[in-house]
Amino acid sequence: MFRTLRLGLGLAAASVAVGSCISPPEFPETPSIEFKSLTVARQLPNPGDTTPADSVIITLGFKDGDGDLGLTQEEYENPPYQRLNADGTLNPNHWNYIIKLFVKNSAGQFVPYTRTPNGLEIRPEAYYGQFPHLEPNADKKAPLEGDLRFGQRLSLGSPFFPGQEVRYEITIKDRALNTSNTVTTSSFVVVR
Repeated sequence: MFRTLRLGLGLAAASVAVGSCISPPEFPETPSIEFKSLTVARQLPNPGDTTPADSVIITLGFKDGDGDLGLTQEEYENPPYQRLNADGTLNPNHWNYIIKLFVKNSAGQFVPYTRTPNGLEIRPEAYYGQFPHLEPNADKKAPLEGDLRFGQRLSLGSPFFPGQEVRYEITIKDRALNTSNTVTTSSFVVVR
């Protein structure tokens, strides 16, 4: 079980297919991603709760030349991926799925969402995540291509409020700590 699941993020699927008679594609060793879709569905409240929630699923296409995507639980608990640095600060290499929240302001511009309207601070890493190894054989370097689906369950008011228009910026990292390009998702309006 990945720590990210406790944060409300999870990996739904990733896949790759290379036939034995086909030459494998050549991709750079730095991962690249493209935004494919964002879907939002209203969920029933959890038992004993009256607060509705939205399920947000983001689908990214990815390519990586050596296929070193994803972390095992053992990897993300040890250097260079452990949660805290020796000085007690957060290690930015702990997460391989970096998601930043943006909300449209009254001037119609998307700005980083760091505080909710009621003043609660949103820690940047609160919505970061981790996904497991994606390659079929982690011991063999090979090009990897597929779709990465990441989901969040967001309770109304935590962090978004009705009427806010929201979008995300996302990057991923491989085990060599190469950082992909950044993609921007489409936006959605939080309903009541």
